This record gives sequence, structure tokens and C-alpha cells, in this order.
Amino acid sequence: MSYRIRGTLSTRSALFNCTLFAALCVAWLPIARAAAGDNVPAASEVQDKSGWNGTIGVGPMLLPKYTGGTAQQVLPLPLLSINYDETVYIEVQRVGVYIFASDDKKIGLGLAAEPRLGFRASDAPRLGGMITRRASVEGGLTFDWDFDVVAFSAAWLNDLNRTSRGQSVRFTVYAPLVKSARGEIGIVASADRMNANITNYFFGVRTSEATATRPAFTPPAGTAMSIGVGGTYRIAPGKSGWGGLIFGANIGRLPVAIATSPIVETRSTRQIYLGYGWTL
Repeated sequence: MSYRIRGTLSTRSALFNCTLFAALCVAWLPIARAAAGDNVPAASEVQDKSGWNGTIGVGPMLLPKYTGGTAQQVLPLPLLSINYDETVYIEVQRVGVYIFASDDKKIGLGLAAEPRLGFRASDAPRLGGMITRRASVEGGLTFDWDFDVVAFSAAWLNDLNRTSRGQSVRFTVYAPLVKSARGEIGIVASADRMNANITNYFFGVRTSEATATRPAFTPPAGTAMSIGVGGTYRIAPGKSGWGGLIFGANIGRLPVAIATSPIVETRSTRQIYLGYGWTL
């Protein structure tokens, strides 16, 4: 099963909530494995894929102070790309668990959660006097299908911590460019369909927040697009004592209907992370 699924930009508070979700996923593991029935790896695969696999590390992440803003920030964050028995997985910006999976683990239905970036009035001049938009954690059903040369993922997500109280549908395509005993590098493209509740919460301007230079604004639903690369590279092949690099970068694009918001400074978003981790 492919785990190179990237989400939206994140903050410490949102990642903390995702960490809690990850703990729930681990707790759910015995139930998920029982639900999978006979979906147990063959004896030849157990040595390579049983237990925890992947890379766990830490490093800086460059990301906008808020989606649609030009100011950037650098945060030290945990950088994870791990899975347990190909059932529970934790990535840089998504955690999840497969409830049902095919025998070869190529098709999976599960639950996942990922963060969405908010903002404070101090993040940019255009936000002055506005009410804080708290980061949200969106979670829900996922369906993944891995064809080896390309992997598809569809997710239906709901706001879990009741900030925007919205829903989103996300489609992701991942294709590995390089795969070897030392790691993997792949390209990922995604479409994030946000309903009006989400766009209004994160990009709207309330009547009480309107000024002479910042009119009230209620955006419609919209779809943001992104494309990027990411992966891991081990210093030595296999599960040696040496660690490896965890890296990724992506560029996003907001739809015109959202980009016309008076608080949006640019349609483009970018994110870069680079860290060092150890192979499990």
C-alpha cells in the first residue's frame, strides 16, 4: 500500500490533534486487523513488512503563515513516514488506519485525518483586526488503490474539531519516480474540493471585520490544486543503524473564486521540508 499521501499545510496545534488521532489509530489496530480477516501477508513478506516500517525524524518545514499569504515561516516539526503492518500509517501531514484491505494490500478502505492551516490577525497587514481562524483537523473515510506504477486516493473529510464545520473531498495521485533499497522519491498531485463552510471560514471576511479597504466577502465552494515531490533516502540500504533523509516540496494554487478574497495576497502556496530520520 502506498503511503505517500500529502495533505494541506499545518500548524503545531493541528499536528498535535493529528498525533492524538494517530494514537487512536494504533489503538484501533487489533480491531482493524481482525476486520481484515485473512488479509495477512505471506510468509515471504513478513520479514520485510511486519511491525513498524519506515523512517522517523525531525527537521525544519518552510510554509506560509496562512494559506493565500506571502509571508513565510519555518517550524521545527516531526517528519514521519512510517506504517505498522501496512495497516496504520503516519505521514508528514496525514495519519490513518485501514479497516478493510485486499489480500495483497493494494486496495484499502480506511479512516484518516489531516490538518488545515488557520491564521491570526498578526500574520499579515491584510488580516489586521480580524478574528483568529483556528487550524482545523479534518478526518473521515479514505479509499486507496495502488497500481505500483501509480496510486490513487480519494478522501471524504469532515471538520473534527468544529472550527469551520465544513466538509472537503480530496483526490490524490502518487507516482514513484525512483524506488530502491535506499528509499523512494515520488511525485504527487492533488485536488482539494472545499465546501462553502470551509472557504468562508478561512478566506471570508465577516461584516464585523470589514473596513474601507477590506470589504465583506463570502466565497463560494472551490477546488485548490497542488503538485509536489517527496520521499526518503537511507544512508545505507536496509534496516541498518544509519538513518536517512526525509524531504518534500509542493506548490499549490487557489481557485479564482477564493483568490479574489481581500485577505488573499497570492494564489500560489509553497511548502518545503527537509529532515533527518532513522529507519525502523
